[in-house]
Amino acid sequence: MTENKRTDLDLLVAVARGVIELTSIARSSTFRLPYPPSIQLALDQMVLLAMTRGRPIPAGVPDLMSWCREREPQEWGLELPHGFLTPGVRLIHPTVGEPSRTCAEVASLGSHGGPEQEAETLLAGLAGTCGTVERFAACRDFLIRRPVILRPDPMELLRPAVAQTWNLVKGLYAPVPDRFAADRLVCCCTGCGLLANAVTAGGPWCEGGCPAGDHKLDISHEPQSAVALPFALRLFLALPGRIEQVVRSRLTDQAELLPLGSGVHSVVGQDGALRTFQVHDREQPGPAALRAAEVAAVLDKPLDIVVADGVGVRPGYRVHFDRALPAGAQVRLLTVSDFTAPESADRTRRNYA
Repeated sequence: MTENKRTDLDLLVAVARGVIELTSIARSSTFRLPYPPSIQLALDQMVLLAMTRGRPIPAGVPDLMSWCREREPQEWGLELPHGFLTPGVRLIHPTVGEPSRTCAEVASLGSHGGPEQEAETLLAGLAGTCGTVERFAACRDFLIRRPVILRPDPMELLRPAVAQTWNLVKGLYAPVPDRFAADRLVCCCTGCGLLANAVTAGGPWCEGGCPAGDHKLDISHEPQSAVALPFALRLFLALPGRIEQVVRSRLTDQAELLPLGSGVHSVVGQDGALRTFQVHDREQPGPAALRAAEVAAVLDKPLDIVVADGVGVRPGYRVHFDRALPAGAQVRLLTVSDFTAPESADRTRRNYA
């Protein structure tokens, strides 16, 4: 990656983090001064870069947010690696005004923290509280199955089989943000389990990006009772967690969860070798590859990234994922079917990059 592309990618990450921070504060105060330092610094960097290159300059934070909503990053005058982001993406969803999945994935790049690192920190804290990997795995599965609880039922949550887990995880839940309670309704998508909006200019929408025709919503008329996990856990635990549970159910040997907070598992393959894997549900191949390389570097061992079969056949996804991997990264991309197939029948295995 050239120096210009690295600089521009760092700037894109800074803007994405600023968008996330702006959204995390009260919507009524979003565009009141002073702005959060992260977005102000990102704006200053954008202005400097635009002046240096003779590019259009955003007039201020509100204008920069309009860019994030109306223009794809490639239209900002940034030099990004070819295929790093798919065409047409925005950092802010054009009709809903929420940070896009792409925004969260880009904001999670690098070592200075982002939504994915926040999720890992929260899970690492939970692992420490749980004390044992088995108890942590049970709590983690609870969170995957219930990223949003529209109607908390004390009778269900205090049953003997659930009570211990609930007592360990309940502190991670908070009231659903007011902006999701439209017309005194709050919705979640039954497909991905994440928060949703039943009425937008583009039709029903959910955080998980389920196809428009597949939206089936669970609706509550008591938004004040609904609770949800933080955005970071909804996107980087619960969303890939549903695919991960499918993967684990298909393995002949039980996968062992590594208590790193990042959802990395190990399992003995049919050849007797230990395999380490992490399940992804990501929109963007470039950021996914860079994050996978970071995880593999921490592990200091080969890492399989497992994605849904539908992701693996997206045009160019594999190519752009592999192209974005740093030199020497011990990472390979496999679909669920590839990863769970018997070794003798799987002809799609590839060497680590």
